Amino acid sequence: MKQHLIIGNGGAAFNAIQAIRSLRPEDKITVVSSEDSPAYSPMLTPYYINGSIPYSSMFLCQSSFYRKQHIKAILGKAVVAVEPERQRVCLDDDRKLNYDKLLIATGSSPNAPPVPGMDSGLTLWTARDARRVKAALHRASSVAVVGAGLIGLQIADMALKMDKKVALIEIKDRVLPRVMDKEGADIIAERLLAKGVNLYLGTRVEEVIKGRGYKVLSLGSREKIKSSLVIFATGVSPNTGCVAGSNIEIEFGIKVDKHGKTNKEHIFAAGDVAQYVNHLSGRSEINATWTNAIHGGWAAGCNMSGKRFLQRRKIRVNALSPAGLPVVSLGQVEPETDKDEVVVQRSPYSSRDYRKLVFRSNRLIGAVLIGDIEEAGILSRAIEGEELLPTLKADMVKRSAFHSLCRSSALAGYLL
Repeated sequence: MKQHLIIGNGGAAFNAIQAIRSLRPEDKITVVSSEDSPAYSPMLTPYYINGSIPYSSMFLCQSSFYRKQHIKAILGKAVVAVEPERQRVCLDDDRKLNYDKLLIATGSSPNAPPVPGMDSGLTLWTARDARRVKAALHRASSVAVVGAGLIGLQIADMALKMDKKVALIEIKDRVLPRVMDKEGADIIAERLLAKGVNLYLGTRVEEVIKGRGYKVLSLGSREKIKSSLVIFATGVSPNTGCVAGSNIEIEFGIKVDKHGKTNKEHIFAAGDVAQYVNHLSGRSEINATWTNAIHGGWAAGCNMSGKRFLQRRKIRVNALSPAGLPVVSLGQVEPETDKDEVVVQRSPYSSRDYRKLVFRSNRLIGAVLIGDIEEAGILSRAIEGEELLPTLKADMVKRSAFHSLCRSSALAGYLL
């Protein structure tokens, strides 16, 4: 029997457990997590906050899962050091745990901008954060959201639906700066403004001053915002602290190969903490999405169990509906080389409908859909495909012919 040790208890860890158990039912598995709850999906926290689901529905399993699967769960304890040469890890309570195979799936944590008074605001990332934000939102009359990325827009949308006065502050010149092109971002901004959101773009929060029942945010633009609640959504960073000094290779995150393996024997990484080569851009980067965590965890679990599994990297997919406007971005949304070609289409019937396709050497590498997002699944699979139909690009840019093409057996076979 082998001893598998998993650091972390999110989507990547949960799927690694499933893979190991399916291949090595007799092996020992130990899970260590700094959080004291069963595995859950952060993707579901907004639905809990807006009342669509109960708190329990965020969780992937119950506490009994670990017992039934014969897993030793050490929850509420953090790993402070990894010692590859000794094949063991050190916990914050001085315990030492040995392993035959180790998976680092520690995820990521919210960035803390150097803003005086930031401690008077909240963040939204963990299940515990979700409970605090939900309680605070119900009490608040106005909300200032610092950061207009995916999480920031989700929070702003929740506040709008609860009839709160919303201010959205972003240091970049557009909303969704990491996943949206400028033209698409402008459409989203117009929608937010029309719904009553006060947008402050291209400026930063310099200070948060706490008053009695309210807070005042001083901006770099010299404007001041008074709000009863402040929520910071200024991005996240991978949790790599436990491998400091271990000689495990780190750049932005922990670098892994196509099997999820690090530069150290017997050690794997998956999820938000893992960095790998993007097959579209050729760059080594982190794909901090739920689908990538699931696929990465399963692949790592298979390879830890001795089954050679080449992980099929999923492209970056982001989907949301700020102020009720459906938005999807896929893969590379901006051209990066002379070989890249962009096709943009705007609907003559609706100012909010927007469609952008990015091609490289006639191959689809990215897309943005706003308003009508019906093609998102088809485009996603086309971007991930390795082969190219001779007429695919021409047919894709002809919107009127696209839907009939998607139903054809030729394209269906290509996408499968």
